[in-house]
Amino acid sequence: MRVIIVVLLFIISHSLSAEPALPGDSIYHVGGTWQTESNETMPLESLAGKPQVIALIYTGCSNSCPLIVESMKRIEQEMPAKMRKKIGFVLVSLTPDTDYPKVLKAFAEKKKLNQNWKLLRGNNKSVRTLSNALNGRYKFVKDGDVAHSNTVTLLNEKGQIQFQSSGTLVGVKPIIEYIDKNY
Repeated sequence: MRVIIVVLLFIISHSLSAEPALPGDSIYHVGGTWQTESNETMPLESLAGKPQVIALIYTGCSNSCPLIVESMKRIEQEMPAKMRKKIGFVLVSLTPDTDYPKVLKAFAEKKKLNQNWKLLRGNNKSVRTLSNALNGRYKFVKDGDVAHSNTVTLLNEKGQIQFQSSGTLVGVKPIIEYIDKNY
């Protein structure tokens, strides 16, 4: 009888301290295993726990991607200093067949991205699913270019979309204002 009571108490205490399940509209349900710029593997849901500013780019892009990255850096620079470690920044490669971890790492160094940033690559199916979850679109065009949405998305700590805007320097101003008001 004591064993049963101990087991029940363990189950009850564990269920009370367990993290609540992700809501149905969390983009973290995309799942999959992702590689970071440091060649570590991680599940997408490991980003849960703090708000994330996320965008899909590729390192070989010379058009909109550099502007998206600079816009996200502007969000980080313009938020209050106390918030900078409380919000993460994520860039997901649209071209995982060429954006290997060492390429992502070199890109992060070139762009002077700090430890608040994660650069991820998944398999093509996971990237497509994540893009769809973020309301993004992309297609491969000639010469290895990718035509894609230039959207920057703010997710809450559970992976729910809070705000989306254009990945331009002017376009991210509403995200900065949203962070100021809500975090």
